Amino acid sequence: MSAGIRWVDIVKPTKEEVFALSKEFPFHALNLEDCISKIQLTKIEKHDDHLFIILRFPFACEKAGCSPTQISSFIGKDYLVTIHEASLGAINDVFSSCQSQIDETGEIKAKNVGSLFYWILSTIANTLFPLMESIMDRIEAVEDSVFDIKKPVLLEISRLRRSISDLRRILSPIKRIAPEISLGINEITGEDLTVYFNDLRDKIDKIWDLTDTAKEIIDIFKDTDFTLSQERMNRALVILTVIFTATIPATIIGTYYGMNIVLPGGLDAEPWTFLGPYTTLIVLSSLAILLAGIMLAYFKRLGWF
Repeated sequence: MSAGIRWVDIVKPTKEEVFALSKEFPFHALNLEDCISKIQLTKIEKHDDHLFIILRFPFACEKAGCSPTQISSFIGKDYLVTIHEASLGAINDVFSSCQSQIDETGEIKAKNVGSLFYWILSTIANTLFPLMESIMDRIEAVEDSVFDIKKPVLLEISRLRRSISDLRRILSPIKRIAPEISLGINEITGEDLTVYFNDLRDKIDKIWDLTDTAKEIIDIFKDTDFTLSQERMNRALVILTVIFTATIPATIIGTYYGMNIVLPGGLDAEPWTFLGPYTTLIVLSSLAILLAGIMLAYFKRLGWF
């Protein structure tokens, strides 16, 4: 990479490529195994002449959640080896920038390995802000829909909760390990990068604070959606109850006249004819409507609808 620093970056490595590093560098076989394993957690291991670090950063946040990508790094006094499965734009940008600086001036602005590693991590951390902005945009879209009864938003709320939870799970170890990285680099290379890694941790803390805010907003949306859903359901139940109750008088009267007993105006008695041949129907219907009207007026007074 330059006269004083050697940077080896391996993307989508094979097992042979990873273990070939042991021919040029003093890497332990177990650490090389960790580099090709996809189930490793964030960690730092200190050896006599180098550091071995595994970091996990959010790679992409889709509707199904945020996917992490693993970056394995070996940091020696005058070399840096980075290994990652996905092609990361941030690392590619740093690598291209270093190459351009070498072509122009013959050296890079990072004078030491620790400074180069911080440059890489800082660039990756900067990519988290647009990622968080996209989540906040999705939250704003949900906010516009949460009060619209015609737009179901519970699924999107659940997806956002998962994305935020994924982000927090990925970022939490980085917050913890940042001071250890700074201390380890100081022991290996003699560089005091405490101020720089404090700045890195500050960036992670800002993203963390944004996830806190997003989490609170989503919880509010979830509670609001649940409350509104319950209110709509209760209102529907009230309407159905009123309709059912209003039909009770007609049901009761019709039940009596459906019995095989003699009733005034019935077929087995002298039918009513003072209003014509349908006098009985008119009287019974009017009575049912009157009773239903009285009940509806009472429900209205109670404020049920």
